[in-house]
Amino acid sequence: METVLAVIDGLGLERPVLAGCSMGGRIALQFAALHPDKFSGFIAIEASDFQPAWYDIDWFHRPDAHGGEMGAALVSANISPFAPNAERWNTLWMFMQSGPGVFRGDLSFYTKDDSLIARLGDIDTGKTPVHLIVGAYDLTCTPEDSKRTADAIKGATLAVMDELGHFPMSEHPDGFRPFFVDALARMPAREAK
Repeated sequence: METVLAVIDGLGLERPVLAGCSMGGRIALQFAALHPDKFSGFIAIEASDFQPAWYDIDWFHRPDAHGGEMGAALVSANISPFAPNAERWNTLWMFMQSGPGVFRGDLSFYTKDDSLIARLGDIDTGKTPVHLIVGAYDLTCTPEDSKRTADAIKGATLAVMDELGHFPMSEHPDGFRPFFVDALARMPAREAK
């Protein structure tokens, strides 16, 4: 979060819209609770308040297994069957070539940090809107998980992408684009200077 704030300050951005996917979506919701004054709105993609682990992340550091390939195998179940084949493999390639410990750290944050749950009531969508987007083929953060989270944030809105999974912008950019354009339209318009 400190890095995001430093980039905003370093670039001199005035209340940008923050969009994030997966752990980035969870971080966007943390910002909505803790630093809403720095942003004009939040788009939380494939995000929810908390996800308990349904897998053991310790196998990422086994000497007899390739962590990147194991990570790609794990996330392959979260890609929609409607994703174009080239985009599916590009998405999996990102996980196959990741640095040691990166994906394990992401999963640890996503499944062990429940600090957002108590903060959902602090989010004021009257000042900074929050829109959640989730793929119907996301097994990690299901539409029910995102709905539970949106329901806990008074005034938050939610869109379910019927033919997309957990990585909509990389697995199917053309399918994701209309949902992202709609989300941006829900954010406050900026005055021209």
